[in-house]
Amino acid sequence: MGAGWWRLAVASVVAIPLALVVLVAALSGATPGCADAAAPAPAAGSWLATAYGPPWDDGNGSGITATGLNLTGDPALLEVAVDPAVVALGSYVYVQPNSFGTTGAFYAGDTGKLIVGRHVDVYDWRGRSDQLAWGTRNVTVTPAPSPGAGNLLGAVPAATPVAGGSAAACASGTLGLTAAETATIAADGSALAPADAPAAVKLAIAAGNEIHTSPYPSPDVHYGPLSQLWPAYDCSGATSFVLYMAGLLTATAETSTELEDYGQPGPGRWITIYANSAHAWIVVAGIALDTADYGGQPVPAGSGPRWRADATANLQDGSAYVVRHPAGL
Repeated sequence: MGAGWWRLAVASVVAIPLALVVLVAALSGATPGCADAAAPAPAAGSWLATAYGPPWDDGNGSGITATGLNLTGDPALLEVAVDPAVVALGSYVYVQPNSFGTTGAFYAGDTGKLIVGRHVDVYDWRGRSDQLAWGTRNVTVTPAPSPGAGNLLGAVPAATPVAGGSAAACASGTLGLTAAETATIAADGSALAPADAPAAVKLAIAAGNEIHTSPYPSPDVHYGPLSQLWPAYDCSGATSFVLYMAGLLTATAETSTELEDYGQPGPGRWITIYANSAHAWIVVAGIALDTADYGGQPVPAGSGPRWRADATANLQDGSAYVVRHPAGL
């Protein structure tokens, strides 16, 4: 990145709603690094901010962004639509204030015919009522460093998961990459994604890394929409969270029984779900995120979802499982 990242050499700008799209530099081929420190900063409140998102095909586009992000599953991502003549696609910006109350950076991942000049359109997965509640506001937009491929869930500072909190505001979603054909598990129990894996697969592994130290809930319960980080995850909750953050499921968590009908039958190339009425787990790029201890002691120790190198070790419980996968994966 360099001076070309922040293009403010515009004599006049048209105030128009701005579309927010947030995700990862790795998805658009951007290189990790910082914005040009010498780039001029606009005056406070000199930008216009609007909001867009689901329902799609209702004046908000198709849900597929200009950089190829699939937002149709309404994943909780910090993303904005911009005028690429002013802000380069694939770069990051701070937007203050914003409806999520985050100080994290937003990924410039989309465009719009009405997004012209100093105008951003912020992606809000929570729906039309929240988008309308934001309306049109004056904000300050400034360049932000790129987190690179290390954060596929949005450039958001790490925070402790809290029941009722926003996944986008709390998720760090760190992700390391490996040259191996399958994902590998690091000493701390987190997973490294294959460098050539599809974006949805990297997102799924980053999501698993976000909850791989979480405990199992007692009593067993789903705490609410998947757009909120939960204090604990059971088997189906963990599987649903991974699918949701990869853009492959709505914000409503499914039970293990409901996951028996998810997607398409049979194992997938990259992602496979095993489910029956009592248990479920997900295999991503050859490793499993499972709450059961088959396949070795959990790392870190404790209950809850953990990455397992033996993807099908849980079949040792003797139960029959329905095998499903997301379309195309």
